[in-house]
Amino acid sequence: MVDDRTLLTNGRVFASTGDPGERSFDGDVLVEGNRIVSVVPGRLDVDPASARIVDLEGATVLPGLCDAHTHISWPLDFVFDHDEVAAAPSHRHILDVAAVARTFVESGYTLIIGAGVLQIEDDTLMKEFVDRGLHPGPRIVPSGPMITEPGALGSDGHLMEVVADAREMREAVARQCDRGARAIKLFISGDGIVPEFPSEDTYMNDAMLAAAVGTAASYGAIITVHARSAESVAMAARTGVQLIHHACFIDDSALAALEARRDDVWVCPGMHYLYAVVHGHAEPWGMTPDRLERSGYAHELACMADGLRKLKATGVRILSGGDFGHQWTHHGTYAAELQRYVELLDMSAAEAIHTATRNAGPLVGLAVGQVAEGYLADLLVVDGDPAADVGALLDGDRRRAVMKDGKFVYVNPLHYP
Repeated sequence: MVDDRTLLTNGRVFASTGDPGERSFDGDVLVEGNRIVSVVPGRLDVDPASARIVDLEGATVLPGLCDAHTHISWPLDFVFDHDEVAAAPSHRHILDVAAVARTFVESGYTLIIGAGVLQIEDDTLMKEFVDRGLHPGPRIVPSGPMITEPGALGSDGHLMEVVADAREMREAVARQCDRGARAIKLFISGDGIVPEFPSEDTYMNDAMLAAAVGTAASYGAIITVHARSAESVAMAARTGVQLIHHACFIDDSALAALEARRDDVWVCPGMHYLYAVVHGHAEPWGMTPDRLERSGYAHELACMADGLRKLKATGVRILSGGDFGHQWTHHGTYAAELQRYVELLDMSAAEAIHTATRNAGPLVGLAVGQVAEGYLADLLVVDGDPAADVGALLDGDRRRAVMKDGKFVYVNPLHYP
């Protein structure tokens, strides 16, 4: 059937092979159903009567992108009003969540991993709507409310679940998984954005984390952690946590623990958020120079860059994702995270793109993140060559189309009126 086959022709292909020096090549991509069935240099000889032919006019096709640290609870006009959003009428709030999901997929992001919600069903409801074809959006690995411990950041119980020991942890993780969550987020360190809870503080213990990991595994779910301190990073690595957010401070012990699990642990820095705050982008919304100094974020950013460069050398996989949604990190600017990797971590543009493509699939158990035969046809088409200039991924006017599961879910009317 013509409707079931699409040939993307006369373009360039960034396959996301994993080679740090990878370049795009002139090529064609054939999709049948929801899978890529052929990728070749040059042109494919396909009968126009047997497939839909899409002339890319020299644009580049690459894998759909992944953001591994998302809060779709945060509306497009979100500032830092977590309590207000959590208390909003749910029937109105879900419209904000729908707008965020649409923004992700129209920005080229075909996979997102939840990192905590403000209303309990935000991720799971939106996943249902998207999966049923009722609303455009990415593939969603849904999360629930974040989990913390008594006395720690978030322990007032307004926004997070609070657990005191391994038994309560198992119960909390099981409840979330029973509701459909598949990425359970634990808060195991402080965060200098609230100076009373410094980033170097560490919460929870090995028994609590091991209980969370084991319970989640029985549901086919993963554990993710907010871990800024070196001690929290090391604890997460040695207890089997799959996805570590931030990892701002990485000492020798944390680095060794991560390297020991190189094949089954991922680090998602959220570097652009830290960069934006340190460089004054949040000042109009209350992050004054005095508050910035008390947060310790400038020192934290420098330590993060140093630690992640060391981590990169070990081969531990870095995943792109970045707490986007504040007014200083607007929804829709998600690829700014990749720019920071190029500028601050000495990554090539190709390496940066790999953090948002091929590195994600093994974590979530999906054949995504490469333009290769047999992979799911989640694809992004942009003018220019992102392998030469990763900034091309930030320009909405250069974004021609987004395909998910072999179907176009976004087509830019500037290019295809």
